[in-house]
Amino acid sequence: MKTSALPLRRRFNRFTMQLAGGMMPPAVTHWLGVRAISITPEQIGVREGLRAGVAVGSVMLLAWYLDMPLMAWSAFAAFWTCLVDPGGLMRLRLATLLKFGSSGTLITGLLSVASGYGLAPVFTALGVCIFICGLARQRGPVATQISVLAAIVAVVAVCYPQTPLGGVHLAGMFVGGSVWAALICIFAWPVDPYVPQRQACAAIFREQANMISRLPLLSEHNALDRDALYHEISSYRRDIRNRIEQARKRVEMLSADVLNSRTHGTLLRTVEAGDRIFVAAMGFEHAAFTAPLPPIARRTAGLIAATLRRAAREIASPQPRPECLTRQIRFLRTAGPRDGDLFARCAHLCADALTDLQQTWQTTAEGKQIATSPALPRRQGWPNAIFLRHAARLSVAVLIAYAIALWLDLPYAYWAMMAVVVVIQPSVNVTLPRALERVAGSVAGGLLAAIMGVTLPMPVILLLIFPLAAVTIALRSVNYTLCVMFMTQLFVLVTDLVSTTHGWDVALSRAANNTVGSLVGLAACVLLWPEAKAPSLAEQIMAAVAANLRYAMLAAREEKAPWHEIEHARREAGTFSTKAEVLYQQTRLEGLRRSAYLRTCGDILFMLRRLAGAANVWWLEYNDASLLLRAEERAALSAVVQAGPLTKKTGLSEADLKETLSLLAALAVEKT
Repeated sequence: MKTSALPLRRRFNRFTMQLAGGMMPPAVTHWLGVRAISITPEQIGVREGLRAGVAVGSVMLLAWYLDMPLMAWSAFAAFWTCLVDPGGLMRLRLATLLKFGSSGTLITGLLSVASGYGLAPVFTALGVCIFICGLARQRGPVATQISVLAAIVAVVAVCYPQTPLGGVHLAGMFVGGSVWAALICIFAWPVDPYVPQRQACAAIFREQANMISRLPLLSEHNALDRDALYHEISSYRRDIRNRIEQARKRVEMLSADVLNSRTHGTLLRTVEAGDRIFVAAMGFEHAAFTAPLPPIARRTAGLIAATLRRAAREIASPQPRPECLTRQIRFLRTAGPRDGDLFARCAHLCADALTDLQQTWQTTAEGKQIATSPALPRRQGWPNAIFLRHAARLSVAVLIAYAIALWLDLPYAYWAMMAVVVVIQPSVNVTLPRALERVAGSVAGGLLAAIMGVTLPMPVILLLIFPLAAVTIALRSVNYTLCVMFMTQLFVLVTDLVSTTHGWDVALSRAANNTVGSLVGLAACVLLWPEAKAPSLAEQIMAAVAANLRYAMLAAREEKAPWHEIEHARREAGTFSTKAEVLYQQTRLEGLRRSAYLRTCGDILFMLRRLAGAANVWWLEYNDASLLLRAEERAALSAVVQAGPLTKKTGLSEADLKETLSLLAALAVEKT
């Protein structure tokens, strides 16, 4: 029995990896990336979704069979428990599920009873509970997830007023659903705890392969206008830089206790290898957009792309095979001498990075320990001003949304308060996109749920609970708007099953309440204890200019910069450019797309991407013969650094941006 189950499990693992990695064509993700829309199809959690579907669907089936509408609380508890499961190591998962289950049970009983005693007790209890949940964000990302869902439990519980005995009964419903879902999450369909991190690392190599494989074709068509060329250069670099940093955070967030584990060390080395290969990818891209690629360069680019795709498949595997890269690495080293032209140097850089990764896999296969940096001690001090302000703002905004819902006599008032809880973030720059995504997902999901509610019979709606819960959990790390859309359908149909109103009434109430809550959350971030003004687009661009110039000067200096120094400068330049480009794209969506000011900003960002590519080439082509050639670059860069706009601290104007653009344009034309 065991011998037949093991191959079946391996085949299922391979199927889920292929499904996650190939769900969305690269052209679609690239199109979304150009518009600064984040989507990570490789993070689709098929198994997590199936577990959630079973947990929620079975509870709703029992509630419908027993005709117990109050068992919807058990279904909600099961769904929230599946949503709070962080994945990863079993110790972390058990602790998270236990904390959420106990806190949710306590909050359910206390808040429902407080609601039964009148407005004054419920407003007091709700405000204190939300404030405590807001403070919990300081303890880290897992605590943030627990606190957000605990706050959601609180705002839903106040809409179910109970007597003390009824509060105990409602809390028991929550315990039943939470324990049932926890048992399914822990014991059903065991999941490799490192799958999300492996998929994130594999996506880095896959996207770099897509970036390089498009270059031979694009280099033959020099008819791209300036806007198209800017998007072609910036979108891949922005997306890959984000993926590298997010993968690094995912690996570091595993646990403070596993920094010496073999798998953790392997994943860290994988991210580092991807970062090194990114240098070669940018060097190839800069060469392709500067002049047509020679035949040898096209063959080298194709070989690197194929090698990276092969490496991505192995990285996604629980046990990567080191020997699978030996042949590709040997071919890469035949592209030319190590100190040859740019393309040979890029090939050797990729080969070196993959060789180090191959050795790491070999060390892991032999059971040896991989040395990693020691874990930093965690600080658990008093809440700082950021989290105190966030907790106060969140509690006041929830109470305002509750008061508005009572004043307008809105049905399902907890949806408005739920929107406030998930929309409000410590930073207003994050709150605005989250509010827009929340409203868009709620409206789309509400309309779809309304159509299903008025056209489908109840048994069919009951059967839809399983796939909707599964898809919602599977997409939670892929895209927030998609997750909200399916979550809206799930909640509306569950409400349909346990209430006397159906279809359009519930769906439209959900959409209206979410819109009200999102607007209240956004207004609270702007009006209640506003934080320091975020940097303007001009300031973000000038910060990106300064970071890219520092990187370029380091790449062009007389003594070749060591890897750790050039890597830090390159990461900083890429991060600042990415932040400026995201803000630039958001500003374009506000209706100012054709303004001369934004045109100047876009031109500067385009020049910065070209300058970063040139700096990559300078560092890669460094040798004694290139020192005299780099002297002119150093002089030109020094002149730009001493220019007027870069020495200003405040008061940047459109004239300053135009002066910066002219300086960068002259530098790009003459030196790249």
